[in-house]
Amino acid sequence: MPETRRFVLFELNEVPLRVVHHFADRHPGSAFARILSQGLRWDTVTPDQGHLSPWITWPTLHRGVAEVKHGLVALGQDVSAVDRKYPPIWSMLAAAGRRVGLFGSLHSYPLPANAERYAFYVPDTFAAGPEAHPPELSAFQSFNLNMVDRSGRNVSSGLPVKEAVNFLVRAFPAGLRPATLAKIFRQLASERIWRHRSARRRTIQSLLAFDLFYAQLQSKRPDGAFFFSNHVASSMHRYWPATFTDDYRTTQWQSDWVKRFSGEVDYAMGEADQMLGDLMAFADQNPEYMVLVSGSMGQAAVDDPNRKVTTEVLVRDMARFVAGLGVTGGWQRRRTMEPTYTLAFDEERGAERFIEAISALRIAGQPVAHRRLDAHGAEFVLGQSNLDDDQLNVLVGNRSVQPEEIGIANVPIEDEVGAAAYHVSEGMLLTYDPRQKHRSNHVAGSISTTRIAPTLLALQGVEPPSYMDPPLEDLLVRERELA
Repeated sequence: MPETRRFVLFELNEVPLRVVHHFADRHPGSAFARILSQGLRWDTVTPDQGHLSPWITWPTLHRGVAEVKHGLVALGQDVSAVDRKYPPIWSMLAAAGRRVGLFGSLHSYPLPANAERYAFYVPDTFAAGPEAHPPELSAFQSFNLNMVDRSGRNVSSGLPVKEAVNFLVRAFPAGLRPATLAKIFRQLASERIWRHRSARRRTIQSLLAFDLFYAQLQSKRPDGAFFFSNHVASSMHRYWPATFTDDYRTTQWQSDWVKRFSGEVDYAMGEADQMLGDLMAFADQNPEYMVLVSGSMGQAAVDDPNRKVTTEVLVRDMARFVAGLGVTGGWQRRRTMEPTYTLAFDEERGAERFIEAISALRIAGQPVAHRRLDAHGAEFVLGQSNLDDDQLNVLVGNRSVQPEEIGIANVPIEDEVGAAAYHVSEGMLLTYDPRQKHRSNHVAGSISTTRIAPTLLALQGVEPPSYMDPPLEDLLVRERELA
């Protein structure tokens, strides 16, 4: 077998280099400052066109082909066909006999039939069920999915008590660290004083996930490992104006709002920094490993007055919504990022009826964005913002209905912001190699994200398929020099 190198890919969703540099400049002793000074760095660009979303751009990175080929455009979409034609990196590595550990990467549900070939496997936080490998990680996934269901546009102050107790009973043997538990208690206590800090629960989920991932990484030592976190992206979408206020000229953010949320992006990056620090320490102790940090794209400010949001129209009863459209038959709701919703119908005719019915729906005089995803799947988007209650008129065909009759409501948005920062094609790839620490803050240029998958395959001595771009020779040359 060719010379191989183990790796950990830290999938830090949507974080651009600007935010990394901003944090590193403010925290010169941080892990991010260290990887910038000692590692290699590439600016990345996703080749995907049009509306960019992580459920589009991550499969582009994972599969080495753009969306025009892989066709994944929504959470909850059936991946069985594309997995056969353009399988993700972890599947290709497992098929080549490598032991892979995966925790949370998008479009990783359902659990593969050969899950026992993986060192560990926990699907993404939008999975339809809590299945995980090894089975003891299912308690975390059950708790995690329940927290996702409670953390849409507003974060619920409640807790899924049954799932939380079940998880905590199993969490310490699985790797939950006392320091993380202490952070959780401090978080819950702080919410009683500062209600707006409940948004940090999205970060707490990532901390719990990372503890269990890190324990599996240390005990199983896979050939390749993947860990996904969305907590910084979530914070940047909402609180970018409180960190980079000068980016906005059209939108005027009130000084008390800026003051209230000015520490949120820094807090989220600080927790990501601790994760990165642990991974770099692991690599220092196990120099056969390389650490890579990447997003599938980035974010930048959106200077638009409509980004200031006080209310949004959201679904509050999906069964009533579907019935209100006159659609019958079996269906399941798939987990998504609100106000986008995905339904999977038991029969193709059910999906057809839904598309026909929602085409005739008007909210505040406007049609509802929707599309057919596949034979059984349909997606629609609400989120109409800043409507007075008397503006929220609903028409189903020619029939006027009350919002509650169709399961929707005009919901106040607690942090009063929509996506004040949004997706851009430019991202980053940072690498840390404990065998060769570069002191030159080396920037290797701009690359397509489609070159990351073949590079990871090449690091493990697996020949990339012919449809992929060439791997990053700059990184592989250094590997050959060390061999």
